Amino acid sequence: MAEPDALPEPDRAPGCPHPRETFDLIGHKRAEGKFIHSLNGGKIHHAWLLSGTPGTGKATLAYRMARAILGAKSLLADTLDIPSDDPVAQRIASQGHGDLFVLRRPYDFKTKKLKSAIPVDETRRLAEFFQTKPSEGGWRVCIIDSMDEMNRNSENAILKSLEEPPEQTILILISNNPGRLLPTIRSRCLHLALRPVDADAITPWLKRRHPDASDGVLDAAAKLARGGPGKATSLVSNSEAVLQSLTQFISGLASSSSIMDHKIAAKLSLANARAERQLFWEALQDILQAQALFSATGEWKGAFKPLPVTKTPAHWEKLYAKTVHLQERELALNMDKKSVMYDVLSSIRAG
Repeated sequence: MAEPDALPEPDRAPGCPHPRETFDLIGHKRAEGKFIHSLNGGKIHHAWLLSGTPGTGKATLAYRMARAILGAKSLLADTLDIPSDDPVAQRIASQGHGDLFVLRRPYDFKTKKLKSAIPVDETRRLAEFFQTKPSEGGWRVCIIDSMDEMNRNSENAILKSLEEPPEQTILILISNNPGRLLPTIRSRCLHLALRPVDADAITPWLKRRHPDASDGVLDAAAKLARGGPGKATSLVSNSEAVLQSLTQFISGLASSSSIMDHKIAAKLSLANARAERQLFWEALQDILQAQALFSATGEWKGAFKPLPVTKTPAHWEKLYAKTVHLQERELALNMDKKSVMYDVLSSIRAG
């Protein structure tokens, strides 16, 4: 059996440190301030729902909250900037804190893959965790990452802990799509909605994390991050497969040759390129949206430069819709990934 730290983790973004190992957060002082006010007031709510687009910082904030609840000390009274050498922070980072339970998709040793959803058996483990007393006489904390990966049976199993929370227990729920959750779950949580972070704030933050990355890579990653610092980091970490491929494709659009289209489609169809393919799909969609706006207004707000291909705004919108549709279809129907990607790239190239 593989060692636990060698297993894939469903709550780790590709190319990023895990949120339990991340100690900086940008763009969410208001949401963090609400939690600090509740914590300092001595009447902290038993359930918190953190929502926002992927990569916004929800899980990073969740772990910052957990460290504070479990006794780690912040550098400043009005932040959760807890140093990485704090004893509580170190135990959480090493997954060795007995009063923190993380509910996420488990690894299936039979199929050698992560399960596609959080099964109800895993949620029942939470009830067992909450029934025992805190090992250090304080709080017991559970982070659920994410609620979007639960089926209705699992959601219903969580309800009991929300409706009848044991003393000294706190739930932190993470969701990209809180509107899809059961209303009874949402109504029992204090909701912290994390807003997208401005690209101008993401760029210098990225520079500190990736000092060797070029300004062009940092700028493109920040603009394509959809307001998510975590996603921006993933784009920089996977810049060769994603950003470089996009650059090569765009620069080759003036040519009628489709050799580059074949190369990109083949590279991104490999079994171990799943994360890079997802990032490429989303980046391509963002570029097509920016191109549609540019062709209508002459104003360019996208990454890289406008595409050297002339089409009407309606045509660009159709291409955008096509990429979204095919991305969804290939996932649902297990379509041939190379053919689908080549079809999309060829459609953009076509005059």
